Amino acid sequence: MDFVQGPKIGAAIPHQSAVASLSYHEDGKHLFAAADKKLYLIDAQDGKCDKPAFRCEQVGISSVSSTHHDHCVLFTGTAREHRNIHYWSLYDNKILRKFRGHTDAITNLSMSPSDDMFLTASKDRTVRLWNVQQAGGLAKMDLPTDTDGTPHTIFDSTGMVFAVMAQMRGGQGNYIHLYDVRNFAGGAFSEMKVEASTIQQAMQTQRVTTSPANQPITWKTMDFNPSGNRILIEADPGITIVLDGYNGTVQRIFQSKEGKTTSACFTPDDQSVLVANDSGKVDCWNIQSGTVVKTLEGHLGPVGQVKCNPKYAQIASSCTNTLLWIW
Repeated sequence: MDFVQGPKIGAAIPHQSAVASLSYHEDGKHLFAAADKKLYLIDAQDGKCDKPAFRCEQVGISSVSSTHHDHCVLFTGTAREHRNIHYWSLYDNKILRKFRGHTDAITNLSMSPSDDMFLTASKDRTVRLWNVQQAGGLAKMDLPTDTDGTPHTIFDSTGMVFAVMAQMRGGQGNYIHLYDVRNFAGGAFSEMKVEASTIQQAMQTQRVTTSPANQPITWKTMDFNPSGNRILIEADPGITIVLDGYNGTVQRIFQSKEGKTTSACFTPDDQSVLVANDSGKVDCWNIQSGTVVKTLEGHLGPVGQVKCNPKYAQIASSCTNTLLWIW
């Protein structure tokens, strides 16, 4: 993506509340935006949302993920439904299947890019593997006793590998284990250990500071770049970490100059990281140089979500509006 020549705002889609989750369909033609108890189906090609928002009043929507079907999504609910996943057909506005098993709130959802399997992680300290075509889970993984907090899980871009992240006891760092989808019962084929002292040392080297100083670094989310050789970590207090995807070494640490980081993603060309913040801006960081090459401005409030279109040169970012950035 050439940030010297762009992008510019191509469309703005208003919502009645802040967007909690964004998900592009794999064909790049549709964008799903969840805001409060509504789901917006946005045509990413013409920048319009012609249909009224789909309502989910009783369940609510905390996160949404596109599937391989054009008009079917997976979503996690709020309140009493925060432990369940729903498979929703927007074509006829019906819940096709509900997936039960978690005993506490689901914190993240990852759809396989290659088939109908998906992963969930929960505050009940388990990671579960499912298939949208069948009721009941395929597998369950319990976090070991030498970990704290809530796990996070994600598929890589091939769908052949998934990662599970967990915090070490006492805030000493984090584990990232990689699993082969075809043989996950055999255990992780790669076990990375990223100590908190390593992150602190990298922050000093790259002149990244937190306020107050020496504040504990808490990892929140994780994602692979399209090539699978880097891992992106969003962490409190407001930093974004780029790790080597094979050995876990720290390559870059980004921190917004204005506001606190709220969302981040890799660009499809693997060259940049987009970092949204609560000051209403999106910084475009070049991974190789470690510098901001462009700052996207146009939001009226904190930017809570940012995603890249998987097929076209387009970026989506959301506050209480969703902006589509085009070249």
